[in-house]
Amino acid sequence: MADNVIDLSAERLRRKDHMVRGTAADGMIRAIAITARDTVQKAHKNHNTSPLVSAALGRLMMAGQMMGAMFKHPDELITLEMRGDGPVGGITVTANNRGQVKGSANHPNVWLPLNELGKLDVGAGIGRGTLSVVRDIPGSVPYSSQTELVTGEVGDDLAAYFSLSDQIPTSVGVGVLVDTDTSIRQAGGFILQLMPDYEYYLIDELEHNLQGITSVTNMLEDGMDPNAILRHLLRGLDYQELEVMPAEFHCGCNKERAGRAVLALGEAELRDMVDKGETAEVHCHFCGTTHYLAPDELRELLDHATDGAKG
Repeated sequence: MADNVIDLSAERLRRKDHMVRGTAADGMIRAIAITARDTVQKAHKNHNTSPLVSAALGRLMMAGQMMGAMFKHPDELITLEMRGDGPVGGITVTANNRGQVKGSANHPNVWLPLNELGKLDVGAGIGRGTLSVVRDIPGSVPYSSQTELVTGEVGDDLAAYFSLSDQIPTSVGVGVLVDTDTSIRQAGGFILQLMPDYEYYLIDELEHNLQGITSVTNMLEDGMDPNAILRHLLRGLDYQELEVMPAEFHCGCNKERAGRAVLALGEAELRDMVDKGETAEVHCHFCGTTHYLAPDELRELLDHATDGAKG
C-alpha cells in the first residue's frame, strides 16, 4: 500500500476494541497492544462482576486475546486458567487468533478492601495457586503447561510463564479501570517479547523505556491507543506497525451445541424427560445465555443420535 493511501478498514477498527501487532529493533522485538473496554464491559454485564473480579477477568481475557493473536493457525485456541486459594477461586478464558475471547470466574461477586496502593487487590482475590496454559490446534494433541502464580496480579504471572515455560524474556502489562458505577472505564494491555536472536543491549533499552510507566490505564486515560502505546514503549528502537486486528467478547454457544451437551445425559434420562414433557435447560457459564430444548426437540435429538448409531 502506498504511503499516502489510508487503509479505511484499519482506521475503522481503531475506533473500537482492537489490537496492534508490531516489531522493533530489526525484528528482535515482537510487540502487541490492545484496547478492550467494550470486551471487558460485556464480561462484566454477563456475569455481574464486582470491580475486583472485573479487573481480574478483564486482565486475563486481554492477555488471552494478545497471546492468541500471535498464533498462525486460524483455528488454534488458547485457554488460560488461573486457580488460587483466594476468594475468587479461579478464572478461565479462551481466545482464538481473531481477537475473540470468552471468560468466566468461579465467584464473580467478590469484594475486598483496596491494597496498600489504593488499587483493586486482584492478587489477594486470586491468592496462591497455578497458571495453566493450553494451546489447542484441531487434529493435534493439545499442548499444556503450568507454572506457579507469582503475585496473582495476572501480568506478573504471565511474564513468569513466558520466562519459565517458553524461556522468552517478556514484559506484560494489563490493566482495567473500573468507574464509580462499576462499569468499565478503560481496559488495555501490551506484551513485549525479545526474539531468540536478540542482542543483550535491548534488555537495558526496554527497561529504560518501561521506567516511569505507572499503568496501562493511565496511558489510555491520556488518550493513547495501542499503536501510540507501542510507539512510546519502543521509542528509539525503530518500531514498525504490522497489523491492526479486531478484539471482542465472543462466546459462540448456540442451540446446536446445547443439544450436543444434553445428549451427554444419556438416552434413558432423555427418554424420561420426553415422556414427562420436561424441557431441558443448558446454561452457558461464559456468556450467561440459557438455551431451552422442548420435549419435541429432545425427541428429535434422540432420533438423530439413534439413527447415527445404527448407521
